[in-house]
Formats: sequence, C-alpha cells, structure tokens
Amino acid sequence: MIIKWLQRLFIALIVVMSLYASIQTLISTKDLGSTSDDPVADWETRFEPLKKRLPFERGVVGYISDSSVPGAEFDPADEEGEYVLVQYVMSPIIIVKGTEQEWNIANLSPKAYKIWSKSNTGQFDIIPFKGNIYLLHRVSK
Repeated sequence: MIIKWLQRLFIALIVVMSLYASIQTLISTKDLGSTSDDPVADWETRFEPLKKRLPFERGVVGYISDSSVPGAEFDPADEEGEYVLVQYVMSPIIIVKGTEQEWNIANLSPKAYKIWSKSNTGQFDIIPFKGNIYLLHRVSK
C-alpha cells in the first residue's frame, strides 16, 4: 500500500517537474523576441549584409562570441546554438572559432564588445552591423 502511494507520488512529481520545465522553456523562447516563426530565417536576414560585405564568396572566416571574451557573461547553451546557426547561414563560407583569420565575425553583446575592443585596439578594422555583429578585418598579425 505504501509502495503504491510512493509510486503515485513519484509519478505526480515527475509530471509537475515536466510541466514546470516546459513552461520555463516556453517563457524563455518567447523572451528571445523572434520577429517571425522561423528563427533561422531571422539569422539569415541578420547576417546577410555582413556576408555581402566579405570580399569573397568562399573561404574561411573566424568567429568570436561573448564566450571568447574573458570577463564577459554568456549562456553556454546559447553559445553553441548560435555558432551552429552562424555556420549554417554563412555557408558556403567556413566558420572557425577564433580571430586568427584575415576576416572574422564578432557576435558580441555591447558589454563583451567593450571589453574585447580594449584589448584588441589597432589590430582590426571594425565594420559594425545591426544586431551586435561586427566584421573584423585584421590589419596586423
């Protein structure tokens, strides 16, 4: 009798926790503020001006984000997903992490950009785009 009661309590607890997690996911997704029902299309629109500004249609481009900047806050779950989206929307250009390439993309929050730019003064020509993205052209190595 007690075992059946504990089993039911355990199942009820799992259902409640699942509902809570689902609601939290729904709320966090809503807070992202996607302008359409297709977030991939939003990323393509966001990166299209930057992609057109590159002097080539095929090649390798570096990529940094908030996680690349010491002292900047970031969400690890978002970081990996955003990196995959950038790889997808920039195709056929190959995106690699870091700024070792002649051309690089910085997808940085305003705070992370401020920190990054202080430690990289004079190393890049910086072309800003909407949505906190920057095209970085290395001027010194």
